[in-house]
Amino acid sequence: MVTMRIGIDGASWTNARGYGRFTRELVGALSREDCRNSYTLFLDASIPRAALPPNVHCIPVSTRVIPTYAASADGYRSPQDLFAFCRAIASARLDVIFFPTVYTFVPVLRPRRIVVGVHDVIPERFPQYVFKNGRARRFWMLKTQLALRQATRILTVSEHARRGLEQFFYQVRKKIRVTSEAPAPAFRVIPDRALIRGAFERVGLTLHTRALMYWGGITPHKNVQMLVRVFGELIQDERFADVKLLIVGDYANEVFYSELPALRAQVEATCRNSVIFTGYVSDETAALLLNGVQACVLPSFEEGFGLPGIEAAACGAPLIATQASALPEVLGDAAIYIDPTQPTQLRAALERVLEDAALRHTLRTRGSERAQRLTWDSAARRVMQVFEELA
Repeated sequence: MVTMRIGIDGASWTNARGYGRFTRELVGALSREDCRNSYTLFLDASIPRAALPPNVHCIPVSTRVIPTYAASADGYRSPQDLFAFCRAIASARLDVIFFPTVYTFVPVLRPRRIVVGVHDVIPERFPQYVFKNGRARRFWMLKTQLALRQATRILTVSEHARRGLEQFFYQVRKKIRVTSEAPAPAFRVIPDRALIRGAFERVGLTLHTRALMYWGGITPHKNVQMLVRVFGELIQDERFADVKLLIVGDYANEVFYSELPALRAQVEATCRNSVIFTGYVSDETAALLLNGVQACVLPSFEEGFGLPGIEAAACGAPLIATQASALPEVLGDAAIYIDPTQPTQLRAALERVLEDAALRHTLRTRGSERAQRLTWDSAARRVMQVFEELA
């Protein structure tokens, strides 16, 4: 087999959402799994080397603005910063360059073998939930079209995402390959009730509180406003008056289009004493909370994969999730699926889970078993097969 020099764009390394996690976990798995090819990671010079995986050569790229923030809802990457990444990649004498996400794609002159990750078609299907203005939307369209035209292979994260790509970009269907995502090691069933109690107390609850949890970003396509609306109606029923809702995520450092102000106003007007915004929590704390809640709810209008749902299931949290995701193909009957445009379906699902202990036990058992079948090492091996096609 041919040994290749593979470059990886690490511009999304510090992103706290799925793009960043995908990049970090996949690079770590490739460094463990691939003993033949060599890997070079291009990332912002401000990132500490101690945070990077072994067996991966790193090339720091000096930029004026960290790429994660430059590509935010209100920002853009300057020509100087784009050129810095382009020049570093072109100078490295690579056989393949891999962009884990089109989000940080830059035009490439060499090498000519290019793999671009496209995780979903949310910007194409729901532009009103992603872009604050027409300029941002036009820039995204131009960048995506250039990336897909230059790409030798297009990598996505599920069959659900593949179908979306084929719908919006039919001309590139033969380039598409599929890998997967997986829960990080922190997300697992934790039997130590004292640790779970401590996590609950840190967010102002007792271990015996009946709590629901939303875990993820607070961007409009996540449909959290519908969840809050349905939850506010649910707790008017005396059977559920004691239930709390945890909204868990790093909304203070959100770089995408955030609906936090509107969401806070909605909570204040309808259910302010029953909803807790935790802000950022570590993966370890999130896992403890997921181990103790009655259910995790992921009501997004669309997910390319639905990694927060997999992380929840891996912790044994009964999952109520959008059917517009890869979760039905991955978890099967280990979760309850809803149409994200139908509030009555969400209300019925919440009532079922809160009232039926046997159902919760079944979902916990099935969900954790199926989620733990997924590994980043397996995902990395699928990506290695894509590289081998290009050797």
